[in-house]
Amino acid sequence: MKEFDNLINQTNESRIKVYYNLAELEKLTGMSIRALKYRMLEVKKKYKDVPSLLSKKYREWNIHYTIVDEFKPKYNTKGRTIETFDLKTIATWNPKFNYDVKFHLQLIKEIKEQLPANLITYTVELDGRGYNHTHFVSDAELDKVHVAIKKTLDKYLLGKNEIQFEIKRIINKYSTVEYIKKAPITSGTLK
Repeated sequence: MKEFDNLINQTNESRIKVYYNLAELEKLTGMSIRALKYRMLEVKKKYKDVPSLLSKKYREWNIHYTIVDEFKPKYNTKGRTIETFDLKTIATWNPKFNYDVKFHLQLIKEIKEQLPANLITYTVELDGRGYNHTHFVSDAELDKVHVAIKKTLDKYLLGKNEIQFEIKRIINKYSTVEYIKKAPITSGTLK
């Protein structure tokens, strides 16, 4: 029975977060609870007829992830975090063979050199086989990231049989950021 409970807990932890409350938005936006409550006055009016996006249960607001950007600061805040950047792309690669962390960091460095004006936040972690693999998010457009990754992987002769990589447009930024933070061996941000 304990194994079943652990399996259920693992499954629930891997699910996408669909609704946020104001306390969670404080971390995501860098705004104070007070400022978020003032912003809620505007957002309530805008979404009053759409309970699937914004609803209140007891004393807590349920804010759908698709409207979280309504709470973004209007001005640059002092305490910028990865959640406050306009992230657009997530990329993942997983080589057929186990390369050390330094190799993955070198790939990230070379990709960043091709995207000098863009932010990259990365994490290197272990997969189910115990091999290192990498996730990173960026504020660069998907096609620019794809070109940079392809050029870098081709330099190291990592073809389709040697490495699997996937690049996607980010739909739920906040769940994506939480996903890449889940179990890093090493992580960082390159601005």
